[in-house]
Amino acid sequence: MSKNFSPNAVNQQTFGAAGFDYIAAADTGATALDFVAITVLEEATVGSNKIVTTTGDDIAANATLPAGITIYGDFTRVHLSAGKAIAYYRALG
Repeated sequence: MSKNFSPNAVNQQTFGAAGFDYIAAADTGATALDFVAITVLEEATVGSNKIVTTTGDDIAANATLPAGITIYGDFTRVHLSAGKAIAYYRALG
């Protein structure tokens, strides 16, 4: 399935048109959905299930993400062992 990267679709995703998920280290397991951005609210440590993209790239377990950073990509899994973040859903397929 092709993805819609028209300027309108990108704007919708950038501004969180599809919503978000609050992710805290106390959550069990990894959040596994399609996300386009992750904003770190409180310094975070990547958990054992990593942060993974649709291309198979990942942010390794135990990596530290500073508060205030936003990471953009096509993420399929987000797992934190410490800290808090907001992950924004992909708006269009």
